[in-house]
Amino acid sequence: MGLKKLKTSYSGVLSIFSRYWRSYGGIGALLVSPYFHLSLLLSVGMTPFWLNKSWWDTALSTLPNLLGFTLAGFTIWLGFGDEKFRNLISKSKPEKESPFMGVSAAFAHFVVIQLLALLAALWALAMNFPTPDWISANCFSEFLIASGHFFGFFLFVYSLMSTLAATMGVFRAASWYDSYKKKSDLPAANSSDSAP
Repeated sequence: MGLKKLKTSYSGVLSIFSRYWRSYGGIGALLVSPYFHLSLLLSVGMTPFWLNKSWWDTALSTLPNLLGFTLAGFTIWLGFGDEKFRNLISKSKPEKESPFMGVSAAFAHFVVIQLLALLAALWALAMNFPTPDWISANCFSEFLIASGHFFGFFLFVYSLMSTLAATMGVFRAASWYDSYKKKSDLPAANSSDSAP
């Protein structure tokens, strides 16, 4: 009984994560994302910061507030527009994700990246302790430490860039809603203009 519940629990988590990843567009969408590319460029450009400073302090002071803002924005998005508009953007062809799921996946991606960045910053803080001389003199260990710092800092910058991506997703949805309202109000306006 306990093993079956455990298996069901894990399969449920894997199922929802695969649904999110599919709705987001998978690795293909990630690799062509301008926000991903900009995050890489900024991370490389800020090498002195993450290589020589405690970058995780900045991440740990920034990300919790950003995460709260994101979850509030996601909640607002779920109630955005009227019933007809939500029905309209929830429809799509069977092989394609709906616009509603696309924007929702952008928010989910934003939250996932923020949590990964927060965990990376916590890990970097936990691993920031003096090492013996024989370890610090080892080039391979220095390369591993620098790689870990780069990856963690990249996640932090990417979580900031994802803020912009999620904001643009909501703005895109607002423009859909604006077009929808203009089209739905048009017949009513025309009939009132032609009335005697």
